[in-house]
Amino acid sequence: MRTGPRATRIVAAWTGRPFGDACRTVLGARYRFAASRSGATAVEFGLVALPFLALAGASLEAGITYFGQGILQQAVTDAGRQIYTGQFQTANAGVTDKATLISNFRTAMCFPGGRPRITTFSCANVRISITKAASFGAASPAQPTVTDPSTGTSDWNPTFSNYACARASDVMVVQAAVDVPVFFPLLGSAYAALPGRRRLLQAATVFQVEPFNSSSACPSGT
Repeated sequence: MRTGPRATRIVAAWTGRPFGDACRTVLGARYRFAASRSGATAVEFGLVALPFLALAGASLEAGITYFGQGILQQAVTDAGRQIYTGQFQTANAGVTDKATLISNFRTAMCFPGGRPRITTFSCANVRISITKAASFGAASPAQPTVTDPSTGTSDWNPTFSNYACARASDVMVVQAAVDVPVFFPLLGSAYAALPGRRRLLQAATVFQVEPFNSSSACPSGT
């Protein structure tokens, strides 16, 4: 190690005032940065913002879904009452095309009294099944979806949509199903039963038709 007057001058040059001021400036800046709390709120919000917004969105979507489920059930109940009293069958007497009858029942669901029903889903996409049962104990719902055994995925059952004309004292099972998109998969992916991140809403009602003159209201073939 070099010693002597020259070494002393070199050390003095490095420890002089300019170098000491620079060190103090750097160390002071680091200390102030570490001790600063002015940006803590922004940093903390950045850490929790994404999970919070995802959770809030999923919760909002769940609420809208339950609201839509209630609307669908009310629509099925209201329109089903027209079958219960024979009003629907009488109004459609002579119509034998099942697709037309299903479309007319969908209209009764979505436009009660001629006014559009407020919904969270597209009424045009509602699928309907109206079937008979031998008794209340034998009543069973039709399955709106089927599972492909080779892939394990579920999709619409092509045989779900059906119409049977309700005669007096018949036990009827009226069902409706519609798919709605899942926008927030955080909590909704488990309920996305259909491909394309779609959730299935279902509603049903079972009743025994009141006595009415059904001889002309239900022609053969329906």
